[in-house]
Amino acid sequence: MKILFITDLYPIGKENISKALFYFVQEWQKQGHQVDVIRPNFIFNTRIRGRKIIKEKIYKEYGTTIYNLNFITPFWFNVRKKLPKDFSLKNYDVMISHMPSGALMAQRLLEKENIKYICSVHASDIVVLKNIKYAVYFRQKLKQAYKKAYKISARSPVLQQKIEQIIPEIQDKTFVAYSGTDKKPKNIDKELSFNYETLKICTAASLIKRKNIDIIIKALANLHCNYSFSIIGSGKEEKNLKKLAKKLYIDDKIHFLGQISRDRVYNNMLYNDIFILLSNNETFGLSYLEAMAAGNVIIAKKNDGIDGILKDGQNAFLIDAKSEELTKCLEKIINLKQTEINKIRANAVELAGKMTSETAAKTYLDNLNIKKYLVY
Repeated sequence: MKILFITDLYPIGKENISKALFYFVQEWQKQGHQVDVIRPNFIFNTRIRGRKIIKEKIYKEYGTTIYNLNFITPFWFNVRKKLPKDFSLKNYDVMISHMPSGALMAQRLLEKENIKYICSVHASDIVVLKNIKYAVYFRQKLKQAYKKAYKISARSPVLQQKIEQIIPEIQDKTFVAYSGTDKKPKNIDKELSFNYETLKICTAASLIKRKNIDIIIKALANLHCNYSFSIIGSGKEEKNLKKLAKKLYIDDKIHFLGQISRDRVYNNMLYNDIFILLSNNETFGLSYLEAMAAGNVIIAKKNDGIDGILKDGQNAFLIDAKSEELTKCLEKIINLKQTEINKIRANAVELAGKMTSETAAKTYLDNLNIKKYLVY
């Protein structure tokens, strides 16, 4: 199958952005499909998100052709002028868009040509559909994209529920497109170290406000046990988080590791006992899956992100993003019997072992029901 994949959330070179969609593309290529990527960047939005503007040109990386296009306006004019003259949707069997910019770009391409179109729901799409500041233009165009789509892939069960509430008429077109991980699941054959020495806690995220790393630091300041907290990632909030840790007199227990490779992130998780991420508007969070595979006890925000895959008390702990709730949750974990803790960890490891990148990519395309093109 020939796939045109449109999103501004696709990394070029060593760019520091999520690789979740990159892994889908790579797996589809391994499975025999041809995938080209259009990366439409609305420059104003790129700047707000703190990302670098990558030079506009055609890139070829890992067997994928990437059309990197930069727009001053949000795709108001003839977007085809930025593409090669011989570009045509007729060269593809299906077009898949992710993120609001991807959906808006796809809408413009569909004005003159038709093709089976799949639109995906991320947390940012829900923000655009609900926030009043996007009501004039973006909300209308985004709704048009969903209604025109042949299928709609939601990146988590929570997002599927939210989009169906906002646009009820698309309910029969939605499915969940999970991410996957290739990290080898850990054998749960050792006791958690916090029973004897120091409770080892970690998180992995961009250091921005909506990731709520400050809530974790505040909660740890009220935790009465020995612990260390490793923060993996970088971002605009790093300086403020360091100041907060110092203000609460726990800076000696908190370690900022910066941006490190995916393999090093996983190796760090293997060393830790508990993984915490309480983000607002989380799409899915690939780091959750990797922490599950590493045998960490997971603490996540309920009714957001990976909720629906993680189940409170079964394979994780789900709480509101409040420091007092997190402190209570950590105290509860510390007081659980070893057998209870290891059962929760084992359930998480087992689930992570089933949610591989290969399975996620195959399931995504299976849900499109375009059987004649599948080449497994």
